Amino acid sequence: MSSQLFYALAARVEAARNAAELGFVFCNQTRSLVDYRQAALVSLLPGRRVRLEAHSGLSDVDVNTPYALWMAEVARRVLPRCEALPAEARVLALSPDMLDDDLVRDWAEWLPGHVWILPLSGPGGRIDGMLLLAREAPWPTSLAPDRPEYALLQLANLYGYAWWAIAARPSRLREWWNRRKASRRLGYALAALLLVLLAPVREYTLVPAEVISTRSQVIAAPRDGVIQRMAVLPNTPVKAGQVLAELDGTTLRNQLAVAQAKLQTATLEMHQVSQQAIEDQLAKADLGMTRGRWQEAQVEVAALQKEVDKLAVRAPADGIFVYSDPDDWAGRPVQTGERVGLLADPAHLGVRAWAPVGEPTNLEPGAPMTLFLRVAPLHPVDARLDYAGYQPVEAPNGVASYILRGTIGDEAGQARIGLEGTARVSGRWSVLGYLLLRRPLAAIRTWAGF
Repeated sequence: MSSQLFYALAARVEAARNAAELGFVFCNQTRSLVDYRQAALVSLLPGRRVRLEAHSGLSDVDVNTPYALWMAEVARRVLPRCEALPAEARVLALSPDMLDDDLVRDWAEWLPGHVWILPLSGPGGRIDGMLLLAREAPWPTSLAPDRPEYALLQLANLYGYAWWAIAARPSRLREWWNRRKASRRLGYALAALLLVLLAPVREYTLVPAEVISTRSQVIAAPRDGVIQRMAVLPNTPVKAGQVLAELDGTTLRNQLAVAQAKLQTATLEMHQVSQQAIEDQLAKADLGMTRGRWQEAQVEVAALQKEVDKLAVRAPADGIFVYSDPDDWAGRPVQTGERVGLLADPAHLGVRAWAPVGEPTNLEPGAPMTLFLRVAPLHPVDARLDYAGYQPVEAPNGVASYILRGTIGDEAGQARIGLEGTARVSGRWSVLGYLLLRRPLAAIRTWAGF
């Protein structure tokens, strides 16, 4: 019997010519298949507001009545729940706990206790309408194929397709307009992307850098020897003449002591011969030789004293003594002229950076530089590129690079000698697209050979 009613309703749906006739079939003639007290069709057509489209027992519906507005708001609130239903069983048993308090307050006035909502969707799966069937008797929770409610769920699919075909299906003009609108959106997106890629930006390169002094002196070993101790700690302010390091002088001081003893002996002998030469002619002859030995001893003592004075490495001027760990230098042999440290002037700060050979970098003197210190990344320091080396060297990170040197401006901020960070070397003005694509373009040219 249910199958006969199903086909009869399908024939009536097929015979409908407009949305009003179709709504009448949904709301009134569906009662021949299942029993209910009232039925309402709410449309959710694209580009139009949610509204009550048809109702059982009414030939025409006023969409501005309180009841119609209340039903439209209920449909709007439960739409997300309907969209989450599985495609094979799209039916929602509406209950008051699914609605807000302002809608539940009018439930008893407009609807009986048990309501089914059948979402109506077309081929695209979008819900274009809802058919609400309400009655006092509970709706079944499980359906057998011979039950009329099972046939009702199958009929809802037919209702959804028919409603889409008559009321929700866009016209050819609208389809053409939608395609044109989609193509225009794509065109707008491409135009916006092109404008972004053509935005003027300044070329830049990020390179590792450190803060140095632009006025510094190399502190070298004055003679061959072994470092006995470093007199000051690394990066310590020193005064002119202050001892920076001491060489081991045990052997040299012993030689000086022996030479001083010889000088005393020669001085005493010189005094004795001078006394004897007053009366003895033979003593006068020995006086010249004795004076020579005495002068030789004086010269030897003076020479050794100079060497002993060189054991203390002193600061030639005020500044900061920069070197590595003192434990690395204790007991280390050095040669004359070998670098021990650097005496830097903290009042004149600069930047030393390493630009990789394969990195496109502006190496022109005067290029703007911005130093981002690791200890203060939010407080950049402005600098200016002074010169760049022509010959690549190995950077501290092991990459072949050009040495860059720059001068920090008047506002040094938290910069001090020895701090490291990243320097941004700015170049000429270009477009954002070139800045983003220059690496891929360089790789393609290297691979393709043109």
